[in-house]
Amino acid sequence: MSPVAAPDLPASPSPTPPRRLPRWARVSLWTAGTLAVLALAWTLLIGSWLPGFIKPRIEAAGSDALGTPMVLDRITIAPWKLVVQLDGLRVGEAAAPLFTLGSAQTQLSLQSIRQRAPVLASLTLQQPRVNVERLSAERFNFSAVLDHVKARQAAQPPAPPSPEPARFALHNIRLEGGALHYRDAVLQTEHHVEALRIGLPFISSLPSDVETEVQPLLEARIDGSALRLDGHARPFAAAKPAELALDLQGVKLADWASLLRAVLPAEFAPQVLQGQLDTKLAISFEARPEPAPPSLRVRGELAISGFDLAVPTQGVTAAWQSFRLEQIDLAPLERQHALARVVIDGLKLQLVRQKPGAAKPVASASAASASTAAAAAPAPLQWQLGELRCNGCAVTLRDTGMTPPVQLDLADLQLGLKNLAGPATAPIGFDLATQLSAVTGSAKPSPGTLKLAGEVSGLLPGPAGAALPLALSADVGLDAIDLRALQPYLAPHLNLTLVGAKVGTAGQLKVNAPAGAGFAPETLRVDYRGAASLAGLQTQDSVNGADFVGWRRLALDGLAVDWQGGPGGGATNADLGRISLDGLQARVILHPDAHLNLADIVKREQGAAPQSITTPQTTPQTTARASAAPASAPVPAAGGAAAPLKLRWQAITLRDGAVQFTDNFVKPNYTARLTQLKGEVSALSSAAPEPARVSIAGALDDGAPLRIAGRLHPLGARLYTDIEASARGIALTRMSTYAERYAGYAIEKGSMSVNVRYKIEQGKLEAENQLFLDQLTFGDAVDSPDALKLPVRLAVALLKNSRGEIDLRMPVAGTLDDPQFSIGGVVWQVVLNLLERAVTAPFAMLFGSDSNEASHLPFEPGSAELDAAARERLDAMARRLIDKPTLKLEATGRADPLTDGAALQSAFAEKARAQAAASAASAAAKGTARPDMRTFQVPAAASAPAAAASAPVPALDAAALDRALRQLADQRADRVMAYLATQLPAERVLLTRSQLTSERPEGDQGPTSRVQFELR
Repeated sequence: MSPVAAPDLPASPSPTPPRRLPRWARVSLWTAGTLAVLALAWTLLIGSWLPGFIKPRIEAAGSDALGTPMVLDRITIAPWKLVVQLDGLRVGEAAAPLFTLGSAQTQLSLQSIRQRAPVLASLTLQQPRVNVERLSAERFNFSAVLDHVKARQAAQPPAPPSPEPARFALHNIRLEGGALHYRDAVLQTEHHVEALRIGLPFISSLPSDVETEVQPLLEARIDGSALRLDGHARPFAAAKPAELALDLQGVKLADWASLLRAVLPAEFAPQVLQGQLDTKLAISFEARPEPAPPSLRVRGELAISGFDLAVPTQGVTAAWQSFRLEQIDLAPLERQHALARVVIDGLKLQLVRQKPGAAKPVASASAASASTAAAAAPAPLQWQLGELRCNGCAVTLRDTGMTPPVQLDLADLQLGLKNLAGPATAPIGFDLATQLSAVTGSAKPSPGTLKLAGEVSGLLPGPAGAALPLALSADVGLDAIDLRALQPYLAPHLNLTLVGAKVGTAGQLKVNAPAGAGFAPETLRVDYRGAASLAGLQTQDSVNGADFVGWRRLALDGLAVDWQGGPGGGATNADLGRISLDGLQARVILHPDAHLNLADIVKREQGAAPQSITTPQTTPQTTARASAAPASAPVPAAGGAAAPLKLRWQAITLRDGAVQFTDNFVKPNYTARLTQLKGEVSALSSAAPEPARVSIAGALDDGAPLRIAGRLHPLGARLYTDIEASARGIALTRMSTYAERYAGYAIEKGSMSVNVRYKIEQGKLEAENQLFLDQLTFGDAVDSPDALKLPVRLAVALLKNSRGEIDLRMPVAGTLDDPQFSIGGVVWQVVLNLLERAVTAPFAMLFGSDSNEASHLPFEPGSAELDAAARERLDAMARRLIDKPTLKLEATGRADPLTDGAALQSAFAEKARAQAAASAASAAAKGTARPDMRTFQVPAAASAPAAAASAPVPALDAAALDRALRQLADQRADRVMAYLATQLPAERVLLTRSQLTSERPEGDQGPTSRVQFELR
């Protein structure tokens, strides 16, 4: 079906199209609408919604952080002015708030965007109020808050340090209507600060162009007294500086110091008992145009007078009359600080070291954070202190950890330091003078004098933090410094007690080390030149209180010591100069194990029980010493062996010395007192081969003269000694005790002189010992278990000459490299040999020969006649006995039944034959006589030998022969006595009962027909 066509209508006019706004207008309208919406959103979001959103969250976060309620009445934000205002802030319980704030208003500067750091154009605090109450000695009303904060910090890991310091700027700081109320429930005092007003132009670490409107101001009413500090500004200056004068007079520090106790660890909390603060400071603020940073300068002076401080938990008390900082110039923002002078007058400082086991200070968390902050700190501060002076000061150091306690007093202390700066640009000058005394127990020594003056560099870093070489040069002066207070520190290590000693020195000390080495011993070099002395030394045995070693004065004049640190303890080059020792008193003991008591001064183990060093040991202690040796053996130092000690002296002078010496190594033991010792030892050096000359004189027991002379070199690679010593007229009665013990007899009289010479070279010893005894006379015998079972009296009689003198010479030779070699042992063996020889070979000893043949006088068998040889031997015997007037000779006639019996029988037979022949001849002549054929045989005629051989031999019967032998022995002894009686008193030759024997004494090969001699 086709569509129906519409009828034609009349034409109408065409409508006018709507007029469109220009594009720029549409964009402007759209932008304006968008901005209006955004502005409305900004206003509604920041100004209306945000305060209500963040208020409860701020309250919750603050309450959680502080551990106490924090309430805000209202937060107002003016978004278009960038102003934030807090109203009605309260911290703490409503009934007793710790802190309240009427309002706080701050304005953020748009420069924060450009600086990319917070920049506040203003900060105004209205009616801040702080309430502080001290509840007890260590607790405040805010202590719980601090405890809570510290606990949170301890529970959280420390925040990583920032690589650079905080960047901020705070301008136009105002505080209006502030108040601080302090109540002390312990001291029952109150303090009030009211109407507090503070104005600060800025606090900033950034350059900024914020308009500064606030002038420096500090105004308050303190306990009713008005305080007002005004500053001034120069508004038309380009840098816009402002200054605040801070002048305080007589501010009592004790009233406010207790506030510090709340913020410091309890173990370090101070007690300020009194003190006044006076200041005359000018604080200048300068906001300089960019890019220069703002400036904050503090100039002027500060003084604290009449100050008294105590830190009981640390044993510290301090007080002074005046403490002044002069010409202060601080620029904290530029990190540049300067002080012209720090002066302390009348300082009294006492430091006490607590006993071991007492509570020790616990390191606080702030110490760790400080080290962390230091690691992240910027470049070192530039600081300078022109001079530090301490005048009329006193320091007391007391150590209660010792028994008895030790106290060191430094009185009238004058201390000065100059040119302290960082970085260091010049050596630090220093000077110190004080009266020093050390007190222990009830002793009250007179003070000595200590003086130091010089300069040191290298203690502080140089430019750019570079380490500088250490260099110290100082004049040192010590005079009569008492050392008795060292005894409690020496007691665990020594077996002696220091009863008295005063040290003194005057010289120049130099210490050097490479840069960065500090005081490490391996790199130090120490040089000291001057003089030193140790006077009034007195030491005693720790066990029995007996005197040990002491002297009036030991002085070293021209002392020069150079020590260079290095591997193994470094190298020492020491020149002791001229050494003088006056008034030496010493107790020296050589023990049975050949060690001196001087080696027992140091305990073998630290803290071991003391052992006596003045009591002689009776038995060797080699086992104990050997077992202790490994523990005390030195351990070689790591890094190489120590360099050999270079030692020398110019001379040693000894005056008025005395040594009591006991030798328990030599038997018998011996004790001697050497007195009036004086003499000299010439120059000696370990680097030179020339030995020192020794010349010492003295006396034994203030009587017998003593002399020691020769040459000595104890410092060489090997010991060299060539020494002669002599003593004259030593009274033997002083040795009677030893004679009773070891000889079994007391000594009634006598004297002794000794000459010895010892030469040691290349380890070889050659010694000569001469002992001269005069008129040695023994008394009664004494029963002693230690006495030698030898004929001591006989030995003495053998050794004595006609004048009652004994002259013994005992050479000794050996090598010191032989560990078994002992001089004392050799000498004692010589003495023992003499005594044994008196028993085994007295006549060899009498005649000074190796043979003992003079102990008998031989006879021809059957004869009692003295031939020429016998008379010669008897003459020699008489001469020897004349020279030994105390000796007596015992003569014993002897006849040998074998040899003498045969001779007698032969003689008897011969006589019988002769008688028979005579009788036969007489009978033949008369014709009547007839021989007795029972006894004799008629002698055979020459022509009849066979008949003679068969004839019987006449013989003595046994009884007749025995009588003949005894008569022969008696005749021999009588002939000897008769001959000697012409030269010796008859009482000196004694006859004993004759003997008939064929035996000889052991080792005797002489004839048995003899007269046997014995000496008595």
